Amino acid sequence: MAQSEDEMKACVDRSEGVTSEMLKCGQVEIDKFDARLNAAYNILTDRKHGAERLRLQGEQRAWLKHHLQEAHRLAADPNDGSAALLVSQGFELDDLTARTLELEKRVGQNR
Repeated sequence: MAQSEDEMKACVDRSEGVTSEMLKCGQVEIDKFDARLNAAYNILTDRKHGAERLRLQGEQRAWLKHHLQEAHRLAADPNDGSAALLVSQGFELDDLTARTLELEKRVGQNR
């Protein structure tokens, strides 16, 4: 289960504004959502066959491609300096969270 907003805030507060420490806080959350996303995706691919499975795989590949491209684009933004990494990570976490919740909802609907 992902850490709560309070845990994330406490972690960021302990970082005392040090970018590398703040990024570690975000990475903990990203890792947890990534595990949940993979679990939901695996359940769905086990349940799907033929064209439905291929459609899900294509959808996931397209999401991942956009996800990675946008995260890299944001991290490399020269106008944001060191904050670019935090902006990129914020996008990564928000996008990953949304995709995870979407797949978990489908798992619940397809029982």
